[in-house]
Amino acid sequence: MTASRPPRVLFVQHQDDGPPGYVGERIAQRGGEVEVVRAQSPRMPDPRGYDLVVPLGCYASAYDESLPFLRREQDLLTAAVESGVAVFGICFGAQLLARVLGGEVHPSPGGPEIGWLEVETAPQAAGTVEPGPWLVWHLDVISPPADGVELAWTGVGTQAFRHGRHLGVQFHPEATLDSVRSWADHYRDLLLDIGPDPDEIVATTRRTAAETARRAYVLTDRVLAAAMQDAGRPA
Repeated sequence: MTASRPPRVLFVQHQDDGPPGYVGERIAQRGGEVEVVRAQSPRMPDPRGYDLVVPLGCYASAYDESLPFLRREQDLLTAAVESGVAVFGICFGAQLLARVLGGEVHPSPGGPEIGWLEVETAPQAAGTVEPGPWLVWHLDVISPPADGVELAWTGVGTQAFRHGRHLGVQFHPEATLDSVRSWADHYRDLLLDIGPDPDEIVATTRRTAAETARRAYVLTDRVLAAAMQDAGRPA
């Protein structure tokens, strides 16, 4: 980095098997300061102290108002948006970002969408989201805000959207082999019932680990560069 200070990035982590993974790894490689707060923490940091906020995935649904942490996290993202701090939402984080920006989240009418899937991209996604295989793992779908731009999708629903300086992705660029093993175990019965073989998902993750990390790094580089450029600082 050529900036006067390293960029500061706040991750909001919801569960033990959903850490910053490849995204956090890449930010640290680029000289960034990575800070992780658990969503269950009784207090959220002030987002104005960061250059980028990254809410991560969660087994729960972003429309479940009974979640004890949902309001605090929603307030954090609202404060980030209102303060001009870029948000990079991942899966649950993208869903909550969509809600904060005026979009909607609802159960997927086609059922869960899980596995290494081909994601199509719009021309506007060039330089941000690459097409091709991404790890998709969700039970709900996003209706992006009316003034947002859909960047990527599958036959089930939106996979990426942009709203100003904010980006939400339904897929999981951060997911490492350890995380995928844990998710496959957690959802084993569901996966065996709906079709995707959990062992094959894990095997594919292991087999493509190097390329998966590369693609995650490219996306992270682009997100971080955009956040820093919009903030008036070089990346």
